[in-house]
Amino acid sequence: MQRVIMRAGWTIVGLLAAGAMTVVGLNLWVVMATHDRIATSPLTCQSREVGIVFGTSHGLVGGGSNPHYQARLDTAAQLYRLRRVSNLLLSGDNRTRYYNEPMTMWRDLRARNVPQEFMTLDYAGFSTFDTLVRAHKVFGVDEAVLVTQPWHLPRALFIADALGLEAVGCPAISERQPPGLKLMLREWLARAATVGDLYLWGRKPRFLGPQESLPTPVLSSHSSSHPSSSHSSDKHVMSPREDSVTAGAGQQAAASRDVADGVDVADAVDVADGVDVVDTANAADTPDPHALARQAQASLLASLPGVKQALLQWLPVRPDTN
Repeated sequence: MQRVIMRAGWTIVGLLAAGAMTVVGLNLWVVMATHDRIATSPLTCQSREVGIVFGTSHGLVGGGSNPHYQARLDTAAQLYRLRRVSNLLLSGDNRTRYYNEPMTMWRDLRARNVPQEFMTLDYAGFSTFDTLVRAHKVFGVDEAVLVTQPWHLPRALFIADALGLEAVGCPAISERQPPGLKLMLREWLARAATVGDLYLWGRKPRFLGPQESLPTPVLSSHSSSHPSSSHSSDKHVMSPREDSVTAGAGQQAAASRDVADGVDVADAVDVADGVDVVDTANAADTPDPHALARQAQASLLASLPGVKQALLQWLPVRPDTN
């Protein structure tokens, strides 16, 4: 019985050793196949039409901001400022309405002064594999610079190679939190599993969907201008939801300014009360502008007694100098 237990124990040890050697060997394959295409810093990253930014949680489980997330966005914004990319494809998880990595990245990159026209959102980037498959097959990306942490780039580049996507790596260096032992062990296992995904069990993306097109490259038509010039003219670009709300507020503000400044006051009163008054915008074309102005003012005051003092402030009766 003791001999059987020892034999079983040695069998388990042998299997664990073989598994560990397999994981190490597969990791060496992934790293050696991709290390020469990973830049040393964002400043040395190569230029490509598209930069793929991999999504991750913006916050930590224990609270606070995720430094890996912040580093990816800092690097993506730097690629824009250095004119190294024409489009940023923000790919992340949006499996529920309460968790939306691409929209969070979009908002934080807008806060970093990256214009909306430089960004495209992919809401089905549930994993590194899904992000790259969709970038190639859905968005038609053939060449790209991948933006993520240095320890993540070998696996991402290895997947890109298998898909026929020509890619280079731009490291997002998280200086405040280097990768720990637990994270590196997870990445080593993920690299080994990636080889199986690609060459053994034929993994498929969770959701592929119809083809979409990226916007026309922005930098190609403005390559001669410096990034700072774009910053000076960069206006806040609103999401569709913000745009509809702000448009209504803007129209109300414009109408208030028109009444206050005496612009088309008659038209505003006509719509509100149906009062027929003279349009002060055309009063300058008549022989006696002062008389017409007094007539328009008198009609307005008669129909709107509650705003008499406000209108007197903006449309004072001028003395007849004739």
